[in-house]
Amino acid sequence: MSNSLHLKIKGIFLPLHTTFSQASSVRKEGESIWCEAWRAEVSGLGEGCPRTYVTGEDVESGLHWLSEKLSILEAVCTSLDALESWMLANRAELDRHPAAFCAIETALLDLFAKEKNGSVEKLLGLGGPQGIYTYTGVLGDSNEEKFIALAQRYVAAGINDFKIKVNGDLNRDRKKLVILQQICNEKGISNMRIRFDANNLWTENTNAAIEFLSNLEHPIFGIEEPIEPKNYGELSRISNALDLPIILDESLCSLADLEKLDEVSGRFIANLKVSRLGGVIRSLEMIKALKKRGYPIIVGAHVGETSILTRAGMCISSAVGENLVAHEGGFGLLILEKEPVAPSLMFGAFGRINLAQPYQIKTADKVIEVPVEHWDSGWGLKHSQ
Repeated sequence: MSNSLHLKIKGIFLPLHTTFSQASSVRKEGESIWCEAWRAEVSGLGEGCPRTYVTGEDVESGLHWLSEKLSILEAVCTSLDALESWMLANRAELDRHPAAFCAIETALLDLFAKEKNGSVEKLLGLGGPQGIYTYTGVLGDSNEEKFIALAQRYVAAGINDFKIKVNGDLNRDRKKLVILQQICNEKGISNMRIRFDANNLWTENTNAAIEFLSNLEHPIFGIEEPIEPKNYGELSRISNALDLPIILDESLCSLADLEKLDEVSGRFIANLKVSRLGGVIRSLEMIKALKKRGYPIIVGAHVGETSILTRAGMCISSAVGENLVAHEGGFGLLILEKEPVAPSLMFGAFGRINLAQPYQIKTADKVIEVPVEHWDSGWGLKHSQ
């Protein structure tokens, strides 16, 4: 078999168990760009989640851009050092196509790590993946019956950290808070923490955002993307008016964005999604810059992403360290009807995935146990049957 590097890309569309609603979209399936990298007998898997409302990308445009780059990437990005050099030389272009490139980068990191008989974390000089990862319960803007059912499942599992998608109807959103508080009280959970995600609901209407958030009548620890992305002056105004942290998602896609935030006042929390930032290496670069500035950090996730990006999120969380305030994702087959990789990474009791001990997956007729050392080979994931 040839020792040349080969890359193969495609779009994948994975049905969800339930419709997921938010202010900017209604999602019934996950959409990803999928990449397989191989050399000789070793292969790696990667994923990117393009979203038009986040980076302006979609699967079609991402595949088109990548198809023009594949031959160059195969010829040049043959090692970790070569990959990092190419990324540095092409930073401006990657700023325009981060999610598409993330599929390539995560596949190459998986391949390079396997070739060195170690995890991606080890390849990048980070701590190993054998840790405990605690995830947020995410509640979409669904009807009351669905909201209650999902909230009850989260609370029954011992989860106390929640992210709620905002509707904009004050009474409706207040009721979500009351319902969640009641469910937590019934289960004896007293340390509940809530953040809201507005998904740019109040675009070009800062005053409406301030008025709404002032009248919630329940404390939240942050509001994510209340207005149009990257309007840093108005985001600053909201934060200062309410003494409330603004959680930055699509307003923080590059180091250039972070430098613009240096120019405004207010409290900010960074929500870092590996796909949105253009892969693990660029995410680690962003983390270094954020920690230097003292930012609290959330490791985020896209609805419908697979366990590839869940593992990539685990990888960057080890670099976040004490700045980590929340971790999103970890849904796997809890939300996807099927996964292209195995084992599927899904949080369990208390919202945790524990890779410090054998990881267990319960099926209809058996319990599959994945040993700790399994994660010492790339992402520790392979094509599902």
